[in-house]
Amino acid sequence: MDRDGAIRDILALHGSGRLAEAHNLAQEASKALATDGQLFQILHALRLELMANRQNDLLAEMAQTIRREAQCTSQLLVRDILRDAKYDDPKRLERFGYSVASQNEEDGMLMEVFRRIGPTSKTFFEFGVGNGRQNITLHALLNQWRGWWIEINPPKVKYMRSYFAAALASGQLVLDDTPIDAENIDAVCAKLGIPAEIDLLSIDIDGNDYHVFKAMTAVQARVVVLEYNPLYPPPMSLVGAYDKTYSYTGDSYIGASLSPLTRLAEEKGYQLVGTSISGINAIFVRRDLVGDKFASPATPEHLYNAPRYQLSYLGGFGAGASANFGPMIPG
Repeated sequence: MDRDGAIRDILALHGSGRLAEAHNLAQEASKALATDGQLFQILHALRLELMANRQNDLLAEMAQTIRREAQCTSQLLVRDILRDAKYDDPKRLERFGYSVASQNEEDGMLMEVFRRIGPTSKTFFEFGVGNGRQNITLHALLNQWRGWWIEINPPKVKYMRSYFAAALASGQLVLDDTPIDAENIDAVCAKLGIPAEIDLLSIDIDGNDYHVFKAMTAVQARVVVLEYNPLYPPPMSLVGAYDKTYSYTGDSYIGASLSPLTRLAEEKGYQLVGTSISGINAIFVRRDLVGDKFASPATPEHLYNAPRYQLSYLGGFGAGASANFGPMIPG
């Protein structure tokens, strides 16, 4: 056997990703040239790489199994939660929940809200959208709504400019990376040309949501989604101090509890109509649109959901994969 030719062929196979073939050839060459130390080292390295790949495949299979079991457990928990008689009220929103791109079944809840009040311009504005593939308004984008997104994380913005290039080029979506605070929110809305009335506003900036919503006057959405801190149930009334440099650290000092958010929304002309079953987001509808379409009394005590973070983190809502914007087209 030509030693140098065998080594070249082994390295070429490895370089093209054909690891098993490279290993088999190295094994044959090592048998034919049993005293060659370099071939033995190559064979040993290839064996280690094969073992590592097999271990990674096994770990991936185990992780997938754990995710599936977690989803099953979460779905059983949701079914058990919904047995509570309070959810039998057909005007409540929890039973309408489902997830296409939202983390906590807000997609289905919002579809039901707009089924009851009807959309007008089919426009949205969301800030704090992550990488765009799991948020409150991607479902609307998939349903041919148009709108504005703000995200300040540079890698995520770069990713979205590529992934959502078609929607950005057509004008269906506008993406901006301006950091939002209570002082500049109206100016940013003006810069982006957002109309005074849109259908849906979602604020998810993990901290100053209450203060930014309070300061916001340039846009009056028909429906508003606000993240609340469920660790402090009604009537507890707590709001994190305003700090425009705030960055979420993972502790419980974040945002505002449901009671002060509801009072603020009422001052701005909105009514609380529901919260996600996982205790993450609250949905408010402009008061003139509510009528008798939603559950009453419209109080935090009546519509509050406790923190059930495991439903989000364990994949209880959805298929376990983030929503895919393309290449699907409307049928």
